[in-house]
This record gives sequence, C-alpha cells and structure tokens, in this order.
Amino acid sequence: MRNFVYALLLSLASFSATAANNDADLKKLYDALNMLNQQQQAIYQQFLMVKEMRDVAATRMLYGAPMGPQMFGQAQNFEEVLAAQQKALQHYEALNQRADQLLVRHGEIEAQKEPLRSRIYELSLRPAQE
Repeated sequence: MRNFVYALLLSLASFSATAANNDADLKKLYDALNMLNQQQQAIYQQFLMVKEMRDVAATRMLYGAPMGPQMFGQAQNFEEVLAAQQKALQHYEALNQRADQLLVRHGEIEAQKEPLRSRIYELSLRPAQE
C-alpha cells in the first residue's frame, strides 16, 4: 500500500512538472506567435498605405496631367510632359514593387507561424493524453 502511495505521488509530481514545462513552453510559443502577428499586422498596414499611394499615383497618371498644348495659359514643352509622365510611371512601378515585397514578407511570416501553431496544438493535447 505504501509503495502504491509513493508511486501515485511520484506520478502526480511528474505530471505536475510536465504540466509546468508545458505551460512554460506554451507561454513562449504564444509570445512568439504574438510577436509574429504584430509584425504581420504592421506589414499589412504598410501594404495598405503603399496600395493607397499606388492607386493615387495611377489615378494621377490617368487623369491628373492635362495633355493639351496649353496649361494655365502657357505652352507646354513636349519633353517636359514626357519626362513628367515617365517619372510618374517609375513612381507607380516602385510602389507596385514595394507592395509585392510586402505581400511576400506577409506570406513568409505566415509560414513561420505554422510550426508554432502545430507545436501549440501538440502541447495543448498532451496533458489530456498523459
């Protein structure tokens, strides 16, 4: 009987230590997951800002610059108009490239989160199985 009580106490102590380790591991995993979520949120906000700037640039390219021979009563230089259009196009392309980079980074962070989620799931099931 005494051996049974010792064995029971030992298994409870072991279970408590395992549960404490699981809790510590879970906290670390959740902290890492929260950090990645915050990074991903910041990147998404940057993406939205860049997307808005890109949309404004596209609208200006389409509708913003008058193409007629006169602007505000002065004759336009064709080379200046062409240079302004080229500059606007380059700006639009740079914004487009930045938006693509942000989307790629967002996806990379999502991929980094998957193993953390899997491990959280494993540790969450472990106490029920032991």
